[in-house]
Amino acid sequence: MVFSRPPAYPPGNILFRLDGIAYELARDLGPGSHGERIVLAIQRGKGQADLGRVLIKMLALPTLTEATKEARQRLVEEAQLATYLNHRNIARVHGLHESRKVLHVIMEAVSGRSLEGLLNLAQGRERYFSENFMLHIGAQVAGALAHAHGCRDETGQPLHIVHRAVDPTRIRVKLSGKAKLTDFGLASAHLPGRRSVRVPRARGDAYYTSPEALLGAREDARSDLFVLGLVLLEFATGRHLLNPPDLLPRELLRRVPENERGRIGDAIARAQDAWSEADMGELVLRAATFTPDDVARAAEELSAPVRALFSKLLRRAPSERYATAAEVESRMRKLLHAREDYGQAEAAEELHQALVDAGETLAADAEPGTGRMLLPDSVSTEPASP
Repeated sequence: MVFSRPPAYPPGNILFRLDGIAYELARDLGPGSHGERIVLAIQRGKGQADLGRVLIKMLALPTLTEATKEARQRLVEEAQLATYLNHRNIARVHGLHESRKVLHVIMEAVSGRSLEGLLNLAQGRERYFSENFMLHIGAQVAGALAHAHGCRDETGQPLHIVHRAVDPTRIRVKLSGKAKLTDFGLASAHLPGRRSVRVPRARGDAYYTSPEALLGAREDARSDLFVLGLVLLEFATGRHLLNPPDLLPRELLRRVPENERGRIGDAIARAQDAWSEADMGELVLRAATFTPDDVARAAEELSAPVRALFSKLLRRAPSERYATAAEVESRMRKLLHAREDYGQAEAAEELHQALVDAGETLAADAEPGTGRMLLPDSVSTEPASP
């Protein structure tokens, strides 16, 4: 980890100035995936005017060790990859800047709530969001993935982008009902001039990983679709397909054919090297043995059309899943259309009511002097009120 202690810049300090704008540190959000630090910064214009918020990945470069060289390369490649990602449901990367021996990646700060925060909120009020809300968010994220998976370079060659970290913390929902997929920092891709961009040791959350990745096989765009299915199923039901409460490891092991146990053992050893979770063995066993019946049980409280959607999204074999994210997006939008076009306005209303039910006071509703209650993952991107 490049930052072994909090950054030297306390809140209120200016990180750097660029094109007439000063970037003032507002909040330290913790470490990133490659040794960088992620902070929320205020953009200050002329006369200290508040121009809104951005996220910044900060990588100190006191000496170019092998670790810092690798981290620097990865952040530069993340910014380069972002130049191809231009979609309304993908958070933007604005650019790179180096100042005071610190590399900065300047990114869009998406306001609202993460899907993880909304799931926690739903569980706290003991009522999940509607199927329509889940499909509305899922269709937008599938559209973002379709764009990323289809990106080509300037010569028309496919970039083969795989996000590899579509977890609930990287899907954010604005109060308007618009969703955005964030952080392609762990993506694999074929950038121009390079055979492949990928840091094998840096992985996303093991619980939001495709079976092929957990078992050491090659990932492709269909891997992202499986993980999107995992996330949406948990959001809709509270049930995680790869972390069920009712199966013991010995029961999972009985599902593995005798001639496959050596291969699964090797996969567990590789996974334990790649991830730090204590129960990686159980997770790999589950990924190697879950069945369509397990998916059906997890989705049993949902409507038949939505159960069918998850049945195809959550197949162990990639060849049995939907072929493309565009197909998933189309299927979700057709389901919404059949329900009289649940859209952004309806999603915003449902989200607003859920926040009110949970005891949050939205800025527009706050009484003078009462302040504002925020979930831990909430981010405001707007200038402060005078």
